[in-house]
Amino acid sequence: MDSKRKANLATENDSKKHQKLTEVSDVKTMDSASNTSIPFDGSQLLLKLVNSRAMSIKTRDEVIFSCERNDNLTKVFKGLTERGFLSVPVFQQTDKKRWYGFIDLLDIVRYVTHHFGSEKMSIEQDFWKLSEEEEKFKSLTVNEVMRYPHTKDNRFSPITQNYSLFSAFEIFARDPNVHRIPILDNMVNRHLVSILTQSQLVKYVYDNMSLLGNKKDLIVKNMSGIQMGGVVTVPSSMLAIEAFKILEEKDINGIAVLNDKGELIDTLSVRDLKAIATDGSFFWKLYKTVDEFLGYIKNDQMTVRPRTPVFCMDGDTFETVLTKIYSNSIHRLFIVDNLETMKPIGVISLSDLLLQLFP
Repeated sequence: MDSKRKANLATENDSKKHQKLTEVSDVKTMDSASNTSIPFDGSQLLLKLVNSRAMSIKTRDEVIFSCERNDNLTKVFKGLTERGFLSVPVFQQTDKKRWYGFIDLLDIVRYVTHHFGSEKMSIEQDFWKLSEEEEKFKSLTVNEVMRYPHTKDNRFSPITQNYSLFSAFEIFARDPNVHRIPILDNMVNRHLVSILTQSQLVKYVYDNMSLLGNKKDLIVKNMSGIQMGGVVTVPSSMLAIEAFKILEEKDINGIAVLNDKGELIDTLSVRDLKAIATDGSFFWKLYKTVDEFLGYIKNDQMTVRPRTPVFCMDGDTFETVLTKIYSNSIHRLFIVDNLETMKPIGVISLSDLLLQLFP
């Protein structure tokens, strides 16, 4: 199913959804003597989403960094590292406002490590100097490296500026592969006007906690769609480059890091690539162990990430989980069995969290 159709389905008949939610709310307030009340926690928040536009949440007043399909990859790479961004929107060469897709920092790191190999990349050196010596790398364009242009993959679900905020919430909640949503002027021009991220919607829920009712007391073991068992983990002694390869192979954004006792001691995520140094020294750090790699990041006071493992247990509430994810600026929370063994038995992603808001 293409992204346009998928986005349309996710937001079809907003008026009907509004009517349905109103009916549910009305049922909840029926005379208690009739014993026919059907409680639905969180309905007030959903009603607010239906009556709000997606554009009511904006990443910024304008897209402050972008590129075109034929732009030089090295220049775009430098732009990402200097700004500490994980991705950048890509526009068509013929129409500099027409959105084409995104290129991620992971796309570039993947290409660089494959192209240059461990023999060159594990040496402590300035990557930019190395790239200037490689003719093929100097001529590379964005289009040759990006993995997911919107025409070939469905993990981007663009919507237009007239869609409801409910639409964006539902796309994020029901499709775990979608991590950002482009907001376009319309589906004909496809001019990018804003970008929504999962983190923004999590903040929105956090700021509107009072509208959740008893939903905030939902405990982890009763949440729907949560992955329990089969948690992907890596030992802290593994090379960081190998751990990132596992992220790519499993098509996930974060992984649990364990010590030699099998205890959760940290996490490694795609977001940790933001710690890349502007001089390119980042690459040789990838050939250190996960423990050493994370140590470099934690010692960088400019990096925003937890210094100690953040986790929850299956008896914790939605409010607890939401607060931990929001206050620590993380994208997933691992569930551990108990405080003694600290064995990860499940994981809650941002899409899992948002999914709990829906009936």
